[in-house]
Amino acid sequence: MQQDITTDPIIDTNALGLQLFESSPDCVKLLSNEGQVLAMNKNGLCAMEIDDFSSFAGSMWRSLWPQESQDKIDAAIAMARAGGTAQVKAFCPTAKGSPRWWEVVVSAVHGDDGRLSNLLAVSRDVTAAHEAGLQRERLLREVQAANARMTDIFHQAPAFMSVFKGPEHVYEMVNERYLQLVGKRDLIGQPIRQALPEIDGQGFFELLDQVYRSGRQFVGTDMPVMLQRHPGAALERRFVDMVFTALRDADGEITGLLVHGVDQTDRKLAEQRLFDSRERFAKIVAQAATGVVELDTQGRITLVNQKYCDMLGYTESELTGASVADVTAPDSLEPTLDRIAALKAGGPGFVIDKHYLRKDGSTMSATSSVNALRGPDGEFQGLVAIVLDTTETEEAAAKLRASEERYRTLFESMDQGFAILEMMFDEEGAPFDYRFLEMNAMFERHTGLADATGKTARELLPDLDRFWFDTYGKVALTGEAVRFENEVTALGRWFDVYATRLGGADSRKVALLFTDITARRQSQEQLRQLAADLSDADRRKTEFLATLAHELRNPLAPIRSGLGVMRLAGDNPAAVVKVREMMERQVGHMVHLIDDLLDIARISGGKLELKRKRADLKRVLASAVETSQPLIEAARHQLQVTLPDAPLTIDADVTRIAQVVANLLNNAAKYTPAGGRIDLSVRQDGAMAVIAVRDSGVGIPADSINSVFDMFKQVERHMERAQGGLGIGLSLVRRLVEMHGGSVGAASAGVGQGSTFEVRLPLASGAVAAAPPRPHDAHVPSGRTEGIRILVVDDNVDAALTLSMILEAGGHVTRVVHDGIAALAAAPEFLPQLAFLDIGMPGLNGYETASAMRRTPGLENVTLVALTGWGTESDRLRSAKAGFDHHLTKPAQMQALQDLLSRLQRTD
Repeated sequence: MQQDITTDPIIDTNALGLQLFESSPDCVKLLSNEGQVLAMNKNGLCAMEIDDFSSFAGSMWRSLWPQESQDKIDAAIAMARAGGTAQVKAFCPTAKGSPRWWEVVVSAVHGDDGRLSNLLAVSRDVTAAHEAGLQRERLLREVQAANARMTDIFHQAPAFMSVFKGPEHVYEMVNERYLQLVGKRDLIGQPIRQALPEIDGQGFFELLDQVYRSGRQFVGTDMPVMLQRHPGAALERRFVDMVFTALRDADGEITGLLVHGVDQTDRKLAEQRLFDSRERFAKIVAQAATGVVELDTQGRITLVNQKYCDMLGYTESELTGASVADVTAPDSLEPTLDRIAALKAGGPGFVIDKHYLRKDGSTMSATSSVNALRGPDGEFQGLVAIVLDTTETEEAAAKLRASEERYRTLFESMDQGFAILEMMFDEEGAPFDYRFLEMNAMFERHTGLADATGKTARELLPDLDRFWFDTYGKVALTGEAVRFENEVTALGRWFDVYATRLGGADSRKVALLFTDITARRQSQEQLRQLAADLSDADRRKTEFLATLAHELRNPLAPIRSGLGVMRLAGDNPAAVVKVREMMERQVGHMVHLIDDLLDIARISGGKLELKRKRADLKRVLASAVETSQPLIEAARHQLQVTLPDAPLTIDADVTRIAQVVANLLNNAAKYTPAGGRIDLSVRQDGAMAVIAVRDSGVGIPADSINSVFDMFKQVERHMERAQGGLGIGLSLVRRLVEMHGGSVGAASAGVGQGSTFEVRLPLASGAVAAAPPRPHDAHVPSGRTEGIRILVVDDNVDAALTLSMILEAGGHVTRVVHDGIAALAAAPEFLPQLAFLDIGMPGLNGYETASAMRRTPGLENVTLVALTGWGTESDRLRSAKAGFDHHLTKPAQMQALQDLLSRLQRTD
């Protein structure tokens, strides 16, 4: 017989483990033996709010926990390594900061050889359970506190109270009033029948049994009871109002009774005495400050006092015999009659808030305290009501509610921050913190603090300045309000604060009304800085104008003196030559000053355009040295120039770069004592060319290094200078260098230690040095060489005459006029080949004159040259639009005039 052999299927433990790993609802992490995170299941990534596990892979697991939880994690890992299973409950926020509590189980994972291979950590999110536990503890404490309060209320209540347990009505609790009623007996733990045997047969035991069985409450008023209040004493009659109430457990089952009431014996006796002295009662009622009204068994008024009459606007005779319904407003009639009916039926007295109807039809709000009038045997004989007019009280309450509503509206709508805080003092009476009790919506906007209610200042701002605690503490203690401005450094904000105490001398509450004035303070600071800057600029302007006047007078003085010498020398050629050379130098100095000013103005206005071209930097430096050489030689300085062998090609405006280096050389010459040393060098530093100008001059103070390139800034007046200046040369250097994409810096070891200025310019990438410029041709090319006819038009007579003399000295024929109208009259008859026109002339200006000449027959081809002090790019464009062929800036350089005349002669 063949036997069926059933074999167990082979289980892929790796696949099963991976499936269990991924399907676990908990956060499962595979750790290395050292505690590094190797893997985490998808539910774990979701629970930890991790979007990208790669940033966590390989991290030490303990490092993902907050500091306070790391010791627990270390202990759990250690236990798991030792072969145990560790369980830990600890706090750890998610990757996105959500607070979480976790129950963690850490166990070892062993390989096939039984050795420890990895650790497995399973974390379960127990945040809800943790918070529920905290909530249960809080509720338990609240219940315990409530029980304690109820116990205090029970024992301190003015009414007598007792609690019975079970159907035998065993005493479980009694208060002092109850013991006063029944005598000082040992009641706890005894059934009432045993503890108070004298009340057997008075019906109270039966009432207790009835309430216990039915659960219906019993209310008794003026119930007589005979009690033996002292051992061996006779029974004493007492009158009590009492209520029997069933007590139930959580399932609704009756477990006992609560008996409470008021010993009305004294009141009852008082009523009897009052009954015996009715006349005296009536007189007292008549003088009462509240309304008093007495009604008979039918509800008709039998007695009123004057106060009651005044309240309702009736006379006593009008009210006597009226029904209670006649003086009760419709909305209060039904509840009033219901309560009176209950009172007639033996119910207790009551207090009712109602509306009375006045004689004039208006209503009056009142509180009425109503009690039954009973005879000696307790029979109902009527009732009496004490009536208190509450109209004013209700109106005041309504006004108060309206005021509170207005306050709340104002509180929430004002744009200032408002807060009420409570100061906290230590045992020595020093303020150490305060708690925020209430604030408006603007509080968060002004402070940036959210959800501050109930929190303390130190919780929100641990680094808060001591100033705030001391200031508010003083307000709370003294009651003196303060107004101040101060900065909360922990917030980086300034506030304007008004603080005042709320309440009396014992109050520790302070109200704050404040505004964030950070922007205003910053504006004030900016205004102060701006004022300082403007003051400094004004001071520099004043110094500049004084310096400008001085620098212009310097060349003007020798020019004026030279003119005098020329008048005195007569025909002495040597003297005239010497004076002429001096005047050329001084005019050149003035032109240099004015050119610098114009360049600064063009750069500041963004109107200076660079004319870039490829050039060898060494040739540019040679041009600069040639320009500065006369000044250097005049001061007998030794100039050392160091140039590299290889060409350094730049893509720049060579005229401006030469101007930069010349300004630096001139600056070195001016601030170096006679016979000093000046070094000019250039080198390559990567993609930059570095030009350095060093001198052995007066140096630069340390506090002036950072400002030497500022406009109108010069070394202080007390320092020696070889020549003057306007303080714009270095500023012009910096601006021109920066326009070329370079930088310039200054350095000095101090006063008397010389200075170094270093310019860095970008080299032209992949370029070769430009071919050297062709030397100026000294010979006029073949062609016409005789003079040409030139019209000079300038309202400055001396300038026009001087230019005419220069042109005639060159062999040209000139005619001079001094306004545009005269020019238009002379030109058709003179037929000039070239006309120099000033721009700023009275009558017709230079632009209008040029346009008119272009439209005059016979003058269409005359070459027009604008000769003016205006030299901006916009001025040049305007002159070209008016018909000018050339634009020269006053004073025109002789070489420029000669070049222009040479070109014109070659074309004729």
